[in-house]
Amino acid sequence: MPIRAVLFDWGGTLVRTLPAPPASAYAAVAHYARRHLYLALRDEVFELACQEATAGMDPGTSVPVATLLNAAFERLGWSIDDADIAACSRLFFTEATAVDTVFDDARALLASLKFRGFRIAVVADSPFPGEMYTDLLAEVGLTGYLDAFVTSADVARQKPAPDAYLRALATVRVDPHEALFVGDTVETDIAGARAAGLRAVLVDRAGRHREGAGYLVIERLSALGQLLGEGTVA
Repeated sequence: MPIRAVLFDWGGTLVRTLPAPPASAYAAVAHYARRHLYLALRDEVFELACQEATAGMDPGTSVPVATLLNAAFERLGWSIDDADIAACSRLFFTEATAVDTVFDDARALLASLKFRGFRIAVVADSPFPGEMYTDLLAEVGLTGYLDAFVTSADVARQKPAPDAYLRALATVRVDPHEALFVGDTVETDIAGARAAGLRAVLVDRAGRHREGAGYLVIERLSALGQLLGEGTVA
């Protein structure tokens, strides 16, 4: 069965990104709280409250950033309205993704796949719902290449649960056996793709992995274009 869609992980696969939100993300929210909500809130106190709120959540679940921030404020004894939580979420997102940069081989591959008629989607573990990435995609010049952007926050489950993969497949209207997933982590990206019934490719830019059961390994995304072009992904 030919491949009709290619799904990608985000951080580490298409973009360089931070492994966790930086201190500046928590500081931006605390600053908003001091300036607009008149709360006596120190940056480090709010960061700790967020970490404590996260620690109290069930493993494997994915909580949207708005829910996390609201829980942190509640731990500190404050009730914040939805409009202010939304504003804080946008500030947090902006700071957390400020250093995201697209890999050169990613941009070239996406352009090639789009030109050749593949459906393209991102499936990412992230506390930010996919819709929050709209402006960022425009800033980095990827808007026209992607048909869907689904995160774990959209489905409340982190990888390797198959939920986000299946949501993306439904959005681009292809069956699992017609899609290929590309990610940079075996335990989450590749395991989740296999659980959802997709063929999988591991991008290992450091060259540390060998091919394993049910997936291929490439060191640069440009190799994926060659594989698809030659029809050798099986």
